[in-house]
Amino acid sequence: MAKEQGTVGVAMAKRLSVKELGWDKPTLQAAVLANKGSRVFLARFVGLATALRPYRIKAEGDKQGEIAYGLVGQFEGTSANGEVKPGAVLYLPAYVQDMIAAVLQSNPDVSGVQVAYDVYAVYDDGSATSYTFEVFDLLNTGAESVDEVKASIKALPMPSAIVALPSPE
Repeated sequence: MAKEQGTVGVAMAKRLSVKELGWDKPTLQAAVLANKGSRVFLARFVGLATALRPYRIKAEGDKQGEIAYGLVGQFEGTSANGEVKPGAVLYLPAYVQDMIAAVLQSNPDVSGVQVAYDVYAVYDDGSATSYTFEVFDLLNTGAESVDEVKASIKALPMPSAIVALPSPE
């Protein structure tokens, strides 16, 4: 990101999700349909969640109108093609966000939860969207900032865009 003359700091994206890194629903569907039997790497997200941002689910379906949470903090997302974006609000698949929200809400002494996840899409003919998300937790440390999280996973290579799934046994 280029800095404008006279500005201080780094420009923050308002939100960060797989969609902001180029994976809207039609693109995701095309990728998983073309790669049935494989995981499609979407993004790596790292950072520190310090609060929750409630929102009402607008999408049609069985969860429409329910309250969900975005994670507020300092985050960075890296797409499969290496594009890096910062963000102040991170949206992950619901089951992951729910786990982080539970930690943030359960103890007033918790000042933040580090996040470091690789997010994939996998073809699923039983899903209305034709895909489901798989999320892999990359670490479990007491990091204090995005830079500390990045430093602790620096040795981990970024996954390739398409990863073959193991054969069923």
